[in-house]
Amino acid sequence: MTPTLCETCRWMREVITPKESRFLLCQLSITNPDYPKYPPQPVVRCEGYERRGESHADDA
Repeated sequence: MTPTLCETCRWMREVITPKESRFLLCQLSITNPDYPKYPPQPVVRCEGYERRGESHADDA
C-alpha cells in the first residue's frame, strides 16, 4: 500500500470487516461533513491531519 497520512493521524480508526477487508475511518467526519468517512487512499494532504501521539491542549 502507498504511504498515507491516515496511518499516522490521531483521527484515524482502522475498521476490519469479517471478510478481512481493511478501511481507514476518519473520525473527523463524525462532526465535520467536509471530511469523508472513508477517504480515498492514499491521502497525501489533509487540513485536519494531526500526528497520533502528540499532546493537545483540548485533550485535557
